[in-house]
Amino acid sequence: MAACFPNALRPANHLKYLMLKCMRTRLGQRLVTGLRRYSHASASSSPTNDEKSETRATEPSQRKEGYTKRPPVSTLDQRKLSPTDWLDLSGRMQLSISFRNKLDRDSEWRAYYRRLTANRRLPFPPHSSGFLYYHQPPGAPLLAGELRFRLTSNHLPESFNQGEDCLTPEGDAWKIPLFVLHHTPFHRDVYQQLRVDGFVSDALDSQLKSIAQTSVCPRSTSVILHSLHQVFPVDFSATTFRFFVVGNSTLQNVFIFPFHLRGQGRASSYTSKGLVRFELSTLPEHAGTRTVVMRVVKLVGDPGPYMGEDRPQEGALVLRHHPAGGKPKLFSLNVDRNTPVYGSKGFSHPDALPLLVANTFGNKQSCP
Repeated sequence: MAACFPNALRPANHLKYLMLKCMRTRLGQRLVTGLRRYSHASASSSPTNDEKSETRATEPSQRKEGYTKRPPVSTLDQRKLSPTDWLDLSGRMQLSISFRNKLDRDSEWRAYYRRLTANRRLPFPPHSSGFLYYHQPPGAPLLAGELRFRLTSNHLPESFNQGEDCLTPEGDAWKIPLFVLHHTPFHRDVYQQLRVDGFVSDALDSQLKSIAQTSVCPRSTSVILHSLHQVFPVDFSATTFRFFVVGNSTLQNVFIFPFHLRGQGRASSYTSKGLVRFELSTLPEHAGTRTVVMRVVKLVGDPGPYMGEDRPQEGALVLRHHPAGGKPKLFSLNVDRNTPVYGSKGFSHPDALPLLVANTFGNKQSCP
């Protein structure tokens, strides 16, 4: 009987041994998995969502392996560009850009091509790579400067002169006027870079501040003119056209009605856009006067089915549409006529067009 007692206890001892081994195994598994609740899923070769999250959070060096932060833009002066100032905006809705001389260490400026609404933007076209630079039109008032983007074939500064400026969908240069760069907090890093580059002196900065207190600030897409020779975009279906005339120390806001006769119903059904310019008229009926007319330089987009006599044509003068079916009339403005505000044949600022003519020809020009 005594001889059989050890054999009777052997199954019980073996069961305890198996239970102890199992406990040790589960403890080891918990240690390996970081004291997490054990499951077959966590023991499998496929990582869970939690593990993926932990990997992203705890291994930033792996996430950024091979990534090089874009160097800050060092200058907006085309004479001082370096290869690191070259930017590739191709297909981008926007691109965050840092400037070397920014005011806030952590701030970044975002470049975008065209904002359609608050939440909709057009991306930059393909092959939009090059240099941001400040453009000061030759002979123009200092207030007429603007930020532009020069497209180049490579990152070398020597390619700048062989490049071309980035264009908008309307065909004019992509730009941000100096007034906007100064007035809008969003652009403060760009404006600070202009200050450091020497484009904006203390005197010019004071002029901008003074004008901002008394004038409506233009937008990035606003037409700002300093010369009759400038080409600018228009929408021929619009009822009004608003633009600005800039002088050495002034900015004047102008409303005109160049494309249809006021008080005659809706505007033209012609739906296209285009590029136009002002010029002094040489027509016999304007002899002895300083009369400004508008000439179509280029048509852009689908003109639609409208085939009326006043349909804009490249190279021709703009005619004002008569919605009631009457004969269209040539659009013209007598520069020296002091008409009431929003007059049917005048313009909203009586000093604007005389200033534009003076900017173009100086005081010597009295009539064509």
